[in-house]
Amino acid sequence: MTAAINLFDKICLGLAWLSGGIAFFVMSVTFIGVVMRYGLRSPLMGGFEMIEIGMGLIVFTAVPLMIRRRGNISVTILAERFSPMVMRVTRSVSDLLGAGLMGFIAWRVWLQGERLLTYNEVTMELRVPKGLIAQGMAVLLLVAAIAFLVCVFENFRRDRQVPMNGADSI
Repeated sequence: MTAAINLFDKICLGLAWLSGGIAFFVMSVTFIGVVMRYGLRSPLMGGFEMIEIGMGLIVFTAVPLMIRRRGNISVTILAERFSPMVMRVTRSVSDLLGAGLMGFIAWRVWLQGERLLTYNEVTMELRVPKGLIAQGMAVLLLVAAIAFLVCVFENFRRDRQVPMNGADSI
């Protein structure tokens, strides 16, 4: 099981690197768009759409690693007073809730993507099918849900102490 978790963590890290690459692409498109618009008096065709799609992908590709490293916001007002077992249970409940929410949102986004594909919805300039974008984001949300479930599994492994924040994890 540890090998599967390590593989999943590498996939999450790869997605985070992809997120960085997409951020670089968005930055480049923005720079080129500004130069073309104000320097050459000719805007970059589809620049806004590339940035719009890229911004969504940046977020959804980075979320699984953030979850695995426990980089999400957590309030620890009373956490120090709980026993380790209570901490594991509360962490597991919140991780299960996160997995459920991510799974539900992934399902709804997937259905919306199907609907957009049925209507042949595409972006205005580049003609990218909006349904495929939505379904790609749904798959990434499903990966985030799996990341939460892996965290639940790790909460009860005896050989791994799960930290409250991402400082010591992965």
